[in-house]
Amino acid sequence: MSSTILVADGDASIRALIKDILEARGYEVETASSPASAAALMARRGPALVLAAHGKDEDGGSLVHEAARLGLVTPVILLISAAIDNPGRLARDCGAMAYVQKPVVRAQLEMLARLGLAENELRSTALVQEARLSTAQAFLRSLLDADEGVTFLLDETASVIECSGPLESLLGRDVGECAGRAYPSLFPESVMNLHEGAIAKARTTGEAARLEEHRGGMVLETRVRPVFRGDILSGFVVSLRDITARRRSEVGLAESEKQYRSVFAGATDAIILVDREAGAVMECNDAAARALGYEPGGMRGVSIRGLVAHPEQVLSAMTHGGDRVSYDYLKRRNGTSFPVELSISHFTNAGREVCILYAQDISRRKIVEEALREGARLYRAVVEDQTELICRYGMDGRLTFVNNAFERFAGLDEDEILGREVFDFLGSMDRRALGEWLEHFDPARPVFDREVRQVRSDGEERWISWTHRAVLDDRNRVVEIQAVGRDETEHKAAESALALATEEKEQYRLNLEATFASIPDAILTVDSDLSIITSNNAAKALFGFDEERSRGHRFEEVVGDESNPCVQVLRQVLATDKPVRGYEIELRTPVMGERMVEINCSPLEDRERHHAGAVLIVRDISHIADLEKQLQQRHGFRSIVGRSGPMQDIYQLLEQLSSLDSIVLILGESGTGKELAAEALHHGGVRAGKPLIKVNCSALSESLLESELFGHVRGAFTGAVRDKVGRIQAAQGGTLFLDEIGDISPMLQLKLLRFLESREYERVGESRTYTADVRIIAATNANLRESVRRGAFREDLYYRLNVMPVTMPPLRDRQADIPLLTDHFLGVFADNFGKHFDGVSEEVMDLLLTYSWPGNVREFKHALEHACILSPGKTIEVKHLRKDLVDQIRGQVREPSVQPEPLVPASFAVHKPGREDVLAALVECGGNKVRAARLLGMHRATLYRKLKGWGLDG
Repeated sequence: MSSTILVADGDASIRALIKDILEARGYEVETASSPASAAALMARRGPALVLAAHGKDEDGGSLVHEAARLGLVTPVILLISAAIDNPGRLARDCGAMAYVQKPVVRAQLEMLARLGLAENELRSTALVQEARLSTAQAFLRSLLDADEGVTFLLDETASVIECSGPLESLLGRDVGECAGRAYPSLFPESVMNLHEGAIAKARTTGEAARLEEHRGGMVLETRVRPVFRGDILSGFVVSLRDITARRRSEVGLAESEKQYRSVFAGATDAIILVDREAGAVMECNDAAARALGYEPGGMRGVSIRGLVAHPEQVLSAMTHGGDRVSYDYLKRRNGTSFPVELSISHFTNAGREVCILYAQDISRRKIVEEALREGARLYRAVVEDQTELICRYGMDGRLTFVNNAFERFAGLDEDEILGREVFDFLGSMDRRALGEWLEHFDPARPVFDREVRQVRSDGEERWISWTHRAVLDDRNRVVEIQAVGRDETEHKAAESALALATEEKEQYRLNLEATFASIPDAILTVDSDLSIITSNNAAKALFGFDEERSRGHRFEEVVGDESNPCVQVLRQVLATDKPVRGYEIELRTPVMGERMVEINCSPLEDRERHHAGAVLIVRDISHIADLEKQLQQRHGFRSIVGRSGPMQDIYQLLEQLSSLDSIVLILGESGTGKELAAEALHHGGVRAGKPLIKVNCSALSESLLESELFGHVRGAFTGAVRDKVGRIQAAQGGTLFLDEIGDISPMLQLKLLRFLESREYERVGESRTYTADVRIIAATNANLRESVRRGAFREDLYYRLNVMPVTMPPLRDRQADIPLLTDHFLGVFADNFGKHFDGVSEEVMDLLLTYSWPGNVREFKHALEHACILSPGKTIEVKHLRKDLVDQIRGQVREPSVQPEPLVPASFAVHKPGREDVLAALVECGGNKVRAARLLGMHRATLYRKLKGWGLDG
């Protein structure tokens, strides 16, 4: 701010006099001859004080307004002629600080100059203080607004000065009714004394006071902090927060800790916690201590270097954040070691970098792997020495392996053969037959036999008997094809060839015995009298007998149970001479107890094809059965959401149909998810990698739909300026989904029927016939049977489409899925809208469960989307739902004014039903939740919430 004094007067002598007086006192002085020139100097220099003449011809008072307009705090002193009456009033009216009468008196002028400059300094200081106060108030307001809880500012008497936050949700009051009231009076009488005590404690001790109260299912925390100005109490700051979620998190954390300790202690694999920096054991479970020969707790502080055979590899993985060491050896306390597979995870605990080592003993696996390697080595040796032509190839026909005999027969080296098609080494007729087998491969017929004539590399024609056998994985998918070609030209070979064959047969027997012994399935053979011939180790373990008790003894005597299902299966096969495949049943074993097993049994024949006994294979599928039970309770299927009984049936049916190529007709009301079911069928089948093409048959006219389906050529009709690929051709190899199939015209129905029967079609405007390899899935919400009766839909097309109908249940028939659908869509819309939703209120859930949802899942989804758009987050309330929907639901469920008394048993009427009461009601009602809710006298939505809270909603 400038310290210049501006003097404005039309009389040059007065200006000079005042300037001399002020400059003599050390002031810097600027002069102006008129108010206009003075205003220009004020804008440019911002003087600290203005002395301006004011009279008949001069308006010095205007400079007061000019200073305000320029935002200056400059005081103005008027220079007034002595002839003017009442100069003080004139100065006040102009807003001037003071006045000086002319002619000027030196002492008076000097005094007013000092006062004016002091006033300027006071005004500047006040302006700065006001700005700081405004900033502080803005900061305070932003802090109050940023606090998620409720904040009160109280004076020294504990009256509310200001408040902010969600008062409505926590206290049921608005901001306006709180100001000026005594803080404790804002609370119910039951807790008012608690808040009065907190205020008194903070006032007495000078320290913050805290209290916690439980109200309406919430846990509220209140903190009262006294505010002092110096040593004097000037007020209080009170913060009120909802800490319900924090308390629940603390309970959940304790439960997680308990579960972690349970898993840690009960794990069968070794788990070791290691300080990464020190490389020392911090803790381990009992399995680790036992495996390494230590007492419980005895490994604490042991260096990891002394526990592993290759510590540098493990320490490197720990240091650089590795998560796996392929395998290493752990050293026991007695010096011995055993192989393990190590997994490493990293975390920080109390500032310490900690690694968890998970060590799985793989001793048995190493033995098995070595046995498998030895078996593969023996297999290679056997295959290379075979005189048969042996090759392996993929489903595309490309050769991946040939043995030496194949190379010699073809007259080519292995490098020249591999990668070529197996068809190159066959005649035209044989190529066609093998190609058809591969194209229409059926896992039920994994073997293709054919005897062909082939020309050897020396030009001699030989008869070769080929056996092509598909190697399948556990899902009946082809891994590769192994083909063995036997030269049958000299099938009656010389004795040397017979001896070689005998040797090969013996080698095969040895390989078979080795395989027989190593297979984990229980295998045994019996003769026609049910006497045991052979059995592998797995069979002895399963049935609990040894070699002496088994060989030559009757099987039912060995197991000691005539009703044993294995005995029954063997007797059936011996009686019917027909195999039994995939018979699943619970089997009581002497060692392992009840096990779920799969029994396969085939008849044995001797060389003369006479009945000689049977072979029994028993596989333990208990783990698979457990997984199947879990799958039966799954919450969804691909993109479909639901876990109710009707949806479980739909999932099971869709899974059965996914791997098939049969036509599927999906029926159901609008909005039930027919298109999702079609997508699930496509993506779950062998055509998942191919296109899924969708056609809405009701959206196009007859001519456009025909062109859209079959395609057209250029010039086929007006506007056909180029060839167009039809949807059928676009779906080649994949799936064609025909939605709203009931709306197509009779003429197009006929063409579609022809395509479904022959898989052949012609493009519009072209006579050439095309063949399509597509799977057909159709859908409609119409009653096709009624359309057939009315003549609107062809009966033959109806029967062709109705091979495998799938009826999607309406939402009203699976209301148990509404809570799950609600959680699913809230998650979807939370991501879409960038919000967080905790769920819906009890009243909203009651409404959702009560409504019949004529628009099904589509209507349900859009109703929730509307609510999520209106809701700011947290809980969806009734006010967020569409008003017309709420009115419609409430009008649908409005009950008469006189309600009958609920038929509640006395055991449930005397207290609020708990977990045991609910379970008892479910048992009494055979699991029917609607009947159980009626029996308990509660709404079914309340029952669903209770079951979900107890983890019993599956």
